[in-house]
Amino acid sequence: MPDLPEVDVIVTRYEVSLLPLGDINRKFFVLYVERLRRAWVVHDGHGGYGLLGDWTSGIDSGANFADYDDALDLARRLAPGVTVNGRTAADAWRRTHRPA
Repeated sequence: MPDLPEVDVIVTRYEVSLLPLGDINRKFFVLYVERLRRAWVVHDGHGGYGLLGDWTSGIDSGANFADYDDALDLARRLAPGVTVNGRTAADAWRRTHRPA
C-alpha cells in the first residue's frame, strides 16, 4: 500500500561458535551477542561476559556495548574457550574435525 511506510527489520541476536552449523555439539558451545535494553551484551544463556572475558551470573550482567561489532569481537575471541564439562569448544572441534 502506497500510504504505509517501509517495514523495519532489526537484528537483535547473533549466535557465535567455533563449531560449524550442523555440528552435533554446536548447541553446547555457543555464545550469543544480543541487544538488551539499548545495549549489546555477550552471554551464554546463563551468564554474561565482561570486557576481559570474565563470566558473571545473569544474562545482562556482563559488559554493555554500544556497538555490536565490539560485542562480536569479544564473542569471537572467547568462542574457542567456551567450556562444557571440562572440554573447550576447541577440544570438541579437534575431536570431530580431524584432518584427512
